[in-house]
Formats: sequence, structure tokens, C-alpha cells
Amino acid sequence: MTMSISQTEEMRKSVAAGDWAAVLRLWDDYAARILDEISQRACSTARLAEAREFLDWARRVALCARAQTQQRLNAIHAAREYCPQPERPRSAVRISL
Repeated sequence: MTMSISQTEEMRKSVAAGDWAAVLRLWDDYAARILDEISQRACSTARLAEAREFLDWARRVALCARAQTQQRLNAIHAAREYCPQPERPRSAVRISL
């Protein structure tokens, strides 16, 4: 397994786990390596294709996660609008200042 493959696998695991801070950290390192390879004229088309494929996959996963989160927020909003809210018990202690 090459360094870039293991690195993209690590990024995939972080994306799948929703650990976006780790994804960004790993991506910054990965992108810096690609930029270094480009500046040395050593970056292959396979390397760029690997990065593009990862970004396409990560984008789809992020969009799905966003849609699921939006659906949960919509359900919470609907529940608050249409379900009666339980009354909060009144505090037995009253403070006057």
C-alpha cells in the first residue's frame, strides 16, 4: 500500500466517522504533498485522479450527512409546532431582589 493510498484511506475513515477536524488536518497534509510534487514536476495523473476521486466521494458523503441532519432539524421543528409542549413545573423557590 502506497503512502497516498493509506492517506486517502485514513481520510475516508475520518469522513465516514464525521470527524471533520481530522479530515481537514489530513487533507491539508495530503494537498501539501501534491503541491510539492507539482512544483517538482513529479505529480502523476494517477495521483491527481486519486485526489479527485476522493473529493468526489467525500462531497457525496458530506451532502448525505447534511441532508440527514436537515431532516432531523425539520422533524424537531414540526414536533415543536404540532405537539403540545409539557408545562414546566413551577419553582417552589422565589427570589426577590
